[in-house]
Amino acid sequence: MASSGSVFSETLQTITTTKLEELAAQRSAFEKQHAGLLAGAEKELDPLTRLLMLVDGTKSCLGVATVPSKSGRGNVLVGSTRNPRLETDLKNLDRFLEQARYDPSVSPKVLEDWEKSLLQYLAVQSAKYQYADLYGKLVTEWLSSEKTTPADGDVEMAESFEELPGAKKLEARAEWEKVVFEPARVDINALKGYLEELFIAKKKSVAKAMRDLREKVQQFENGLSGPTQFNVQTLKWVIQGLQSSDLLSNEKREVLKDFLSNDIILAEIADVLNMRMAALGRWTWGDHVPLEQRRKLNGSYSIHMHEDLLQAIFLHYIGVKWSVFFKSAFLSLRKEAWKTNHTAVPKMDRLRRQYYLGPNGTEEHPNLEEKRAKTHRNLYFAHQLLDHDMQQVDIQEGEEEAEFEEFADRPRKRGRAKQTARRATQQMPMAMNQMTMPQMQMQSYGAQAMQTGQSSVAYRQAPKRARRMGPTLFEESYDDDDDDDDADDEYQQVKRPMEAKQNLLHLLSTEIVINRHLYGELTCFRSFFESWNPLLPHDTVLTTLEFFGVSEKWLAFFGTFLRAPLKFTDDQSSAPRLRRRGTPGSHTLSDVFGEIVLACLDFSVNQATDGGMLHRLYDDIWFWSKDYEKCAQAWASVLQFTQAMGVQLNETKTGSVRIARDAGVELEIDDRLPAGEIRWGFLYLDAASGRFEIDEKMVDSHIEELRKQLQGKSKSVIDWIQAWNTYAATFFSSNFGKAANCFGREHVDKMLATHRHIQESIFNGGNVVQFLKKTIEERFAVKDIPDGFLFFPVELGGLDLKSPFVGLLQIRESVKEDPTAFLTDYEEAERDDYAAAKRVFDKGDIHALRHDADEPNFKPPQDPDTFFPFDEFARYREEFRSAGKASLVGVYRELMKRPAEESIDVSAKVRQEIEQLRGQSNLRGITAELYGMEPYWKWVAQMYGPEMVERFGGLNVVDPGLLPIGMVSMFRQRRTKWQG
Repeated sequence: MASSGSVFSETLQTITTTKLEELAAQRSAFEKQHAGLLAGAEKELDPLTRLLMLVDGTKSCLGVATVPSKSGRGNVLVGSTRNPRLETDLKNLDRFLEQARYDPSVSPKVLEDWEKSLLQYLAVQSAKYQYADLYGKLVTEWLSSEKTTPADGDVEMAESFEELPGAKKLEARAEWEKVVFEPARVDINALKGYLEELFIAKKKSVAKAMRDLREKVQQFENGLSGPTQFNVQTLKWVIQGLQSSDLLSNEKREVLKDFLSNDIILAEIADVLNMRMAALGRWTWGDHVPLEQRRKLNGSYSIHMHEDLLQAIFLHYIGVKWSVFFKSAFLSLRKEAWKTNHTAVPKMDRLRRQYYLGPNGTEEHPNLEEKRAKTHRNLYFAHQLLDHDMQQVDIQEGEEEAEFEEFADRPRKRGRAKQTARRATQQMPMAMNQMTMPQMQMQSYGAQAMQTGQSSVAYRQAPKRARRMGPTLFEESYDDDDDDDDADDEYQQVKRPMEAKQNLLHLLSTEIVINRHLYGELTCFRSFFESWNPLLPHDTVLTTLEFFGVSEKWLAFFGTFLRAPLKFTDDQSSAPRLRRRGTPGSHTLSDVFGEIVLACLDFSVNQATDGGMLHRLYDDIWFWSKDYEKCAQAWASVLQFTQAMGVQLNETKTGSVRIARDAGVELEIDDRLPAGEIRWGFLYLDAASGRFEIDEKMVDSHIEELRKQLQGKSKSVIDWIQAWNTYAATFFSSNFGKAANCFGREHVDKMLATHRHIQESIFNGGNVVQFLKKTIEERFAVKDIPDGFLFFPVELGGLDLKSPFVGLLQIRESVKEDPTAFLTDYEEAERDDYAAAKRVFDKGDIHALRHDADEPNFKPPQDPDTFFPFDEFARYREEFRSAGKASLVGVYRELMKRPAEESIDVSAKVRQEIEQLRGQSNLRGITAELYGMEPYWKWVAQMYGPEMVERFGGLNVVDPGLLPIGMVSMFRQRRTKWQG
C-alpha cells in the first residue's frame, strides 16, 4: 500500500505533467501564430492595413474576439485574457480603426503607437509562455531530484557520492550510545535531602506552598483519569501541535493533514486512545522504537525516535496536559514562595522621601524592578512549558543557534592595566583561571556553601507599614502595569523560542548599558548543561516528580516512557536496548521532565540571591547583576544543583564577564565564577566594550559549510534556493542577533557588511543573483532573466529567493546610533526633576500634600528645612517611579525596542499593478492588499516590479492556473535534511 507521502508526491507529479503538457501545446500554437503574424505584418507596407492585420492577429493569438454589443454601444470581448488593459484596448481599437478608415486627420504617429502597443502585448504573452515553460522545467528538475528522497520524506541535501557517514556523525552516535544505555549514578538520598532543604526546611511559607502544589497534582491526576479524554476536537489541537513539532517526519505530517480533514477517522482514533488511557498501567512502547540520526543545520547531530502516529498523538496529549498544569502550578508557587526582586526600602528612607517629595515620591508603578519581573515571568519562567492546550510553538526552519564550542577558546583578556581601587580582592594567578569544571565546582561549592540560601536581613526586617501603598514592595505583584507597549504577552499565544533568545540578548545588552552607566559595572555568567536531554538521569526525574506529589501510577507510566526499547533503523541485526538515561528529544513530556527538574534550580538561585532571577531557556542559563557577590552566590547555587541532580555543565559553553563603565578598566573575576567567554550564536560578549561582537572566524567557518551544502551539479535550482534561504538568510541572520536600540546602529552596519562578505566569499566576488542567472542560462538556455523572477513569491511565478539585506536596510536609520545617549538624556532629566522638586519644597508647597503620607507628622531630626541631597533623591530610581520627566522604565523600553521596518513609498504604477491582483486566491507576500503587505514585500514589489511589469505586463510572471504553483508552495514547506 502506498504511503500518504508517496501518493502526495505522485499526485503532484501527475498534476505537474498534465499542466506542462497543456502548457507546451498552448505555447506551440501561440508561437506558430505569432511568428506567422509578424512575418505577414513585416511584408505589409500600408500602415492602416498592417494595423488591421495586427489587431485581428492579436485576437487570434490570444484566443479572443470582439463583437458588437446588443445595445449597439461599442464592442464586447468574447473570451478572457486576464488583462483588463489589453481587453479595453482591443475593444476600443475596433472603433478607432473605423475612424481611421474615414478620417484623414488620424496621423501616422497614432497608427504607429497603436502598432507598438499591440506588438508589446504579443511580446509580453510570448515572455509569459517562455517563463511558464522555464518554471515548468525547474519544477520538473526539482521533482526528478525528489525521486531519491529518503523514506521519511525529508528533502535530502546530500550528494550521491557521500554515501558513507562522516567521522563527526559516527563519533556523535558512538558518544550517544555510550551514555544512554548505562544508568547514571545519582545519590537519591542526597537528592531528597537537597529538595527537602530547598523547599521544606527553611521557611514555613515555602513548605505550605509545596503542600498546596502537591494537592493540585492529585486533583489534576483525578481529572486526567476520566474515561473520555479524547474526542474529535481534542485530537485536532493535538495533531496541530504535533505538526509544528520536530518529532515527526514530513511523510507522517502529511498523513496527519489527512486525519484533520476526516472526522470519522478522528472519532475512531479517539476511541482507541481512550481505551489506551483507561489501561495506562499496561501501556508500553511495543517491541522497539526505531531511531534515526539527523544532522542539524548548525552542524550538530540529534537522535530522533520514530514511534507510530497513534503513539505520538497519545503521548503528545499527555505531555501537553502535564505541561500546562505544571506551568500554572509553578506560577502559583512563584507567587507564594519566591523572593521578590524589589529592593527593600528602609522605613526611614521612605518617610524622608515622603517628607521632601510628598507621597508621589514613593509611588511604585511603573518601575524598573516590576518591569524586569514581568518580563522574566512571561518569557523566561518555565519557558518550555505551555500556557494552554492549544498553544503553538513556532520554529522556522533555520532558526537554530550556531554551535560555538570549537571557537570558544579565547583566554580572558586581562592584559590591560588593572584599576586596583576597584578590585574586591587581589588578582589571582592565571593558572587558577584555567581550572577544569570539576575543580571549579568542588572549590566553589566549598567556598559558597555558607552563602547559599541566606535570606535578606533587610527583607526580614522590612516594616509591614511599608507595604501599605499599592502593590507590595516585598511580594511580586501580578497585576498588569501600564506597559501598553509591551510585547511580552504576545508569547502567551504563540511560543517563539528564537524570539525569546533574541529578546534575552537585548535584555542583557540593555542591562549592561544601564548598569555600567549608572552604577559602574555589571557581572554576568552563562552556561549550558551538558547534553541535557540525552544525559538527564532517570532517577533524578522520577525522584523530583515524586517530591512534587506525582502518584505511583503516573510514576510507573513515566518510568516506562523513559525506558524505551530503542533500535537504529540502519542496525537491523542487533536487538533493541532499553534506554537507561536521558529523555526522548522533541517530546513534550521530555520538556516537562526537564522543566520540573530545572524549576528547582530557578528557585534555588532566587532564594540564594534574595530575589535574583535566573533567565533560563530550558538548559541554557543566564544570570546578571550589578552586585558581583550576587552573581557568585547564584553560581554557587548552580554548582550545588548540578551535584545534587547528577547532571553536568558544558565547560566550553560556560563563561562569565565583568564589565566596567570605563573600557580601560578591567575588573577582577575570582574563582567563584567560571572562566570562559559568554557567547551566543556568532556573537561573543566583549568585556571591554560591553557589546556583542560578530566572530568573523566563526562566520568564515560556516561560509565553508554553506559552500559544501550548495555544491553539486545535480542539485535542482529550487532545492538550491531553499537551502540558500534557510542557511544564508535565516540561519546567519538569526545568529547575528536581531537589531535593537541596545545594540546600536554599528551592529546593523556590521551585519550588512558580513552578509556582503558571505556572498562575495561564496561566489568569488560575485553574488547570488549572478550565480542563479548563470546557472539557469546554462541548464535551460534562458538569458536576460529579470531579477524579480528570482525574488518574487512562488504564488506569482517567482522563485522566492530571500534577501537578508532588505530588512536591515529598512530599519537601519531607525536604530539608535549610540545607546548610551538614552542614559545621558535620562540623567539630565533626573537633575532637572531634582531641581524642580527642590523649588517646590523651598516654596513650602509640599506641606499641603503630607497629610497623605504614611506618617504625616514625621520630620527629619536634622536640618528638616534643607532639601535632601541628590544622591538620596536618586537612590531608589529603580524602585519608585519618577514624578517628573526622568523615566528609567522609559529608557529601558527604548533600549529594548526593535525599530519597526520603514515601508518604502510605492509608486502609482506599482500600486496600480498591485490592485490588478484582486481576485487571485492564495497569494502570499505580494498581495492585493497594499496596506497589509509586509515591508519586505513592498520593497521587493517596488524595486523589481517596474521591470516585471514591462516584461510580463503585470506582476504575475505566469498566468494563474498554468502551473501547480500552489502545490509547489505547499510542498516546499517540507523540512530540509542537511548533508553530512
